[in-house]
Amino acid sequence: MRREKKDRLNHFYRLEDHALSSHSNRVLLIFEGRQWTYREVYDRALSYGTWLKQKHDVKAKEIVAVDFINSEQFIFLWFGLWSIGAKPAFINYNLTSKALSHCIRVSTARLVLVDPGVAENVTHEVKDELKNVQFIILSPELQVEAASVKGVRQPDSERSEEKLQNLSMLIYTSGTTGLPKPAIVSWNKVITGANIVPWWLNFKTTDIFYSVSYPSIISRNARS
Repeated sequence: MRREKKDRLNHFYRLEDHALSSHSNRVLLIFEGRQWTYREVYDRALSYGTWLKQKHDVKAKEIVAVDFINSEQFIFLWFGLWSIGAKPAFINYNLTSKALSHCIRVSTARLVLVDPGVAENVTHEVKDELKNVQFIILSPELQVEAASVKGVRQPDSERSEEKLQNLSMLIYTSGTTGLPKPAIVSWNKVITGANIVPWWLNFKTTDIFYSVSYPSIISRNARS
């Protein structure tokens, strides 16, 4: 409720708080033997957000579909979208054909960011069903391009959220019709989960939280 009153519901602010504090050089993310500190993840998120805004005209409150496997790029895109006030719709990367087309369509996204590892799922059939949707395969070359953009921190007004119940992201559940259904994850759920679970499991700042679920984040500062 305090965060709602201060208009700081967007969880990008939690990353920023740590990145600009004495925690800046602590490891936040570990993936395949590589590590990124809070400040490094923050800077990369700003670069990715700026790239999405400048090159692809992504606007605040816009929903962008993310069809990604677990990777550091997934985290950079996730927080990059939040940094500019946009909302990710996390697509199950195992989906193909009509199920994939359905999830993208009901998300209302006009832009889909696709991991090269699942690019083969974006077939001509899928594109034909979504003629007004742009698919961007985030190749290694595009990853370098996005990371090299000078990150611009957007004004707080771009991330303004009036209510705890506002949409932070979309995830998908198994639908009764046989097709996945989009489920709204509110800022309230994001904030509650980020606080209750570490408290419940008695995490310490020295612990490494390992997740193989989708989406996942690996953190040395679990309480953040």
